[in-house]
Amino acid sequence: MKKGLATLTALLAGGYLLTIGILPDPIPFIDEGIALVVLVKSLAYLGIDISRFVPFMSRKVKPGKPPESSGQTIDV
Repeated sequence: MKKGLATLTALLAGGYLLTIGILPDPIPFIDEGIALVVLVKSLAYLGIDISRFVPFMSRKVKPGKPPESSGQTIDV
């Protein structure tokens, strides 16, 4: 049931993004960015990771950021 809902959501979000250039905005209160996030998240749930193509959705660690510690500090 969840995969079917994710598939339906991906199809609706993808269809909405495809109709941006063809038709006037069919649902004016939904921004194209929100539709893109919904598409990326629903495809990620289905096992298709396209977040690497969307720069603000990548999960890469920044080069200057130190790695996370375990939270425990031991002083000698």
